[in-house]
Amino acid sequence: MGEIQVWPERHTLADEAYVELKSRILQSILEPGAKLSIDGLAKHMAISQTPIREALARLEAEGLLARRPLVGYTVTPLLTITEFDDLFDLRMLMEPLAARRSAERGTDRHDMGTTADGLRSMARTPEYAHDAKLSQLEFTEADSRFHAEVAANSGSTVLTKAIRRLDAHLHLHRAYMEPESIGETEVEHLAVAEAIIAKKPLAAEEAMRRHLERSRTRHRAAFEAARTEPTPKPKRAKAKP
Repeated sequence: MGEIQVWPERHTLADEAYVELKSRILQSILEPGAKLSIDGLAKHMAISQTPIREALARLEAEGLLARRPLVGYTVTPLLTITEFDDLFDLRMLMEPLAARRSAERGTDRHDMGTTADGLRSMARTPEYAHDAKLSQLEFTEADSRFHAEVAANSGSTVLTKAIRRLDAHLHLHRAYMEPESIGETEVEHLAVAEAIIAKKPLAAEEAMRRHLERSRTRHRAAFEAARTEPTPKPKRAKAKP
């Protein structure tokens, strides 16, 4: 039998536009509340409007953009203090449940371990001290992936979609978080992962609850910074000895 040929994954112009625009939103290059011009974006990226529209629709589905009649697309505004508290109250209800169900169902040690180890590796990368801004962007993606992995493994489509939707709003605030938050988040994520891998539902639920309580404190500081500092400035991590 002949060898099976595996073709490389193809990335469309819409994919490229999506990645570029999402990066600019998360770095606040496109600031919260900013109105987006489809024509302007197409000209800037030297592509047609069709892939731009596809990318914007994906970002709207993730909660990073809002669309209103006669106005078009705007970057999702930062949360109010009431919305911030409501969001974390909902996370405290849903994510410990997702962690418990994930542990009850069990998970592939490699998959969950890889997800958690990916955060560890990224947090300890030596390049972090030299390019803190890029690393913070990577951190927001790694943090989001971990919570999405736990939610998906719960087996509940409704729970997974709800958690993903809430997470999009936190993306806009993570850019303001201090670099030290990465190490703290790493330890907490690993505790959740180990409990799930060991199939200990109550331990997984409690580990996620503790993580969210501490995360709420960290995000509150970032939230307050976001309300007073329109554009986040790169924070430099101290070089490790």
